[in-house]
Amino acid sequence: MRHSSPLLDHRAFRIAEHDMLKNNGIVDTNKGLEAIAVAPGPIEKNKGKRKLLVLSDLDSRVKWGASLAAYFQNSCEITIMFEEIPASLRKKYIPSSYIEKQYKDLDPILNGPLLFEYDYIIVALGGRQVLKALSAIADRRHEFPTRPLIIAGFNGLVEPGDSHGFLCRQGADVICVNSKRDMTFFRQLSKEFQLDEAPLVLTGYLRKNDPPDAQPENRPPKSVLFVEQVGRPSYPRPKTHLAHQLAAYARAHPTRNIVIKLRDAGWVRHTNSESERYSFKKIWNRTVKPHPPNVVFSKESVEDILPKMDLCISIASTVIFEALSMGKRVAVVSDFGIGTHMGNTCFIGSGLFASLQDLKDDKIPNVAASWLQENGCIPESFVGAVTARLRTLDEQRGQGALVPVKVYYDKIGFPYVHPRKRRFSRLRKWMFHLRRLRLYLG
Repeated sequence: MRHSSPLLDHRAFRIAEHDMLKNNGIVDTNKGLEAIAVAPGPIEKNKGKRKLLVLSDLDSRVKWGASLAAYFQNSCEITIMFEEIPASLRKKYIPSSYIEKQYKDLDPILNGPLLFEYDYIIVALGGRQVLKALSAIADRRHEFPTRPLIIAGFNGLVEPGDSHGFLCRQGADVICVNSKRDMTFFRQLSKEFQLDEAPLVLTGYLRKNDPPDAQPENRPPKSVLFVEQVGRPSYPRPKTHLAHQLAAYARAHPTRNIVIKLRDAGWVRHTNSESERYSFKKIWNRTVKPHPPNVVFSKESVEDILPKMDLCISIASTVIFEALSMGKRVAVVSDFGIGTHMGNTCFIGSGLFASLQDLKDDKIPNVAASWLQENGCIPESFVGAVTARLRTLDEQRGQGALVPVKVYYDKIGFPYVHPRKRRFSRLRKWMFHLRRLRLYLG
């Protein structure tokens, strides 16, 4: 394994933030981002680029990991491992210069020597799978001269007061935090459980978005995007209400273009594939008649749709933050309650809640500036903060003094927290595909 000083380019932050979507969302490695000079020293005896792995599985987590990896591309050879992603997401987030590897089963990767071939690993997985990866590295560290530096984070919204995801990521060398609100809570947890706060770095929601557009607040929207959330609401009756209200909105404003972004991407699995029991589009087709001509369903990526929209509506989605960062007007649907069951408590205090009837009457809310500052702003200093953290850890690794990975949820104290290998996984996968086929064919 090669060791060197950190790899993020602080001077490139502004360039990367504004030019990320150029060339189909791919930054040319020969332009835009400058490669930082590597500090001189004996660690430079190992020439060539360092190796970085993005270990991910599905859609939004691949987006998060790839967005962070973009800041490393001048100084690292980047490999992205995933289970399954849509072609549009692959085109948008994975440059041809990256090495792509698709896998069917994560266990052989975690149980083999592959992870120790990399200098840096961005673990872009769900909480329990992050814990599994951290535990695998910790358990096998004695078999190798040293270990990779591990970066973890959260690909989407973190419910206020939800400590489990944070504790699953304990043991990572860098933990990327989405908001000041989350940072305050994680620091409180760190003090409560006597954990090191040094890995916590405020990065904001990492996405490749266009710079904000100036939009008049009082102008009626011409193009409206509704982003479906899987399992919210869960049952046919509230979903039918949602479909009827969106149809009523479309009929009340026949000159507006209404785009309903479906979370289901057909045959491509996503992070909540097995959570969906009742297809929203199927309920729409059965109950909304006639179909309003100004409504279209889309499975395009949010990155392709959102720039064209004036108003973004959802029940609870990270897309709300993406829209805010692009200067779009947004609204959070309140018809189905406000609570953890809807995943929308993080929007309390935002001023963004509105009923579907309010939106039909063009009562569009405005975001509270104080809430946005606390929950949605990306600090321009995060590149420097991550660089400083990695520099310290790289020096420790070069001296053989890098501390071992120490997970909070260890297997002795928390045996039931660790995810277990599901038996008959091949049968379960076939059953999953058969269920999807049944839903697809109606």
